[in-house]
Amino acid sequence: MLTAVFNKHLMAGMKKLLWTLPILPLVLAGCSTGSADSADSTNAAGSDSLKVVTSTQVWADVAEAVAPDVDIEAIITGGDIDPHSFEPSATDMAKVSEADIIIVGGGGYDSWLYGTLEDDDRIIHALDLSEHDHSEHETEEAHDHDEEGHDHDVDNEHVWYSTEYVSEVAEEFAEKATELDPEAQADATAVTTKMDELHNQIHDLPAVRIAQTEPIADHILSHSDMVESTPEGYRATTLSESEPTAADVASFQDAINNGDIDVLIYNPQSASTVATSLKDLAEEKGILVVEIYETPQNTENFLDVFTKAVDDLTAAANQV
Repeated sequence: MLTAVFNKHLMAGMKKLLWTLPILPLVLAGCSTGSADSADSTNAAGSDSLKVVTSTQVWADVAEAVAPDVDIEAIITGGDIDPHSFEPSATDMAKVSEADIIIVGGGGYDSWLYGTLEDDDRIIHALDLSEHDHSEHETEEAHDHDEEGHDHDVDNEHVWYSTEYVSEVAEEFAEKATELDPEAQADATAVTTKMDELHNQIHDLPAVRIAQTEPIADHILSHSDMVESTPEGYRATTLSESEPTAADVASFQDAINNGDIDVLIYNPQSASTVATSLKDLAEEKGILVVEIYETPQNTENFLDVFTKAVDDLTAAANQV
């Protein structure tokens, strides 16, 4: 009797087990599908966007104005670093190696970034990718448009103060970014429109005599009626990033003391003791001083910095 009861319960238990087993694969399949969907969702959400690395904040700001949603990082940021003597770290160069697009000024100015990257089609550059200071060579893209009698063939590495070059870089970046990632929504119109406005304002600058403690504004002056009046010897040494001789400095001091200069352009970011002393002397003599930086300060945007430089030159010239 007990055996019969036991067998009856055993058979009932086995039936329950048999009914349950076919359901388990379905449950497991459901769990597996949910995990796969979740992983796919995570990968999609965390997928890497276009990575852009620039030599300085100047080009990062230009690139951001073209493609605001793209991952853009500048190696040199802030106004307390002199890009002429900058040496990148291994971390900096690792970022460069991982970039989809690299933007530099060229002409030797930021060769520390592109010098080891041979025939790299990731690089967008304003000037040729020479290893040396561009002021020592002729640019392969000389801009000699002879508009309104202005000499536009300027051999100067501070190319981001050229409205034409900035527009060209913006347009090339928009094209390359769109090619690599159509969803980047890259559009150079905002930059080129701003450069056109500045170009017209620069052309209206009056014919006053300008001297520079460092030739940072050549690309602005060459498109205007302003007269470059920096003593020749001093200008030549600073263009080649050499120290001016005592005779060069004395010549500059004489120009200031004799009233041969109306406005002085001073670059605080890479100012030497000599440059600072010339600025102080100019202020002493009542000569207007316009400060123009190499790169934006920490909270500034380059397009605003460029605009301010032109506005300040306009204001100073109108006071002469």
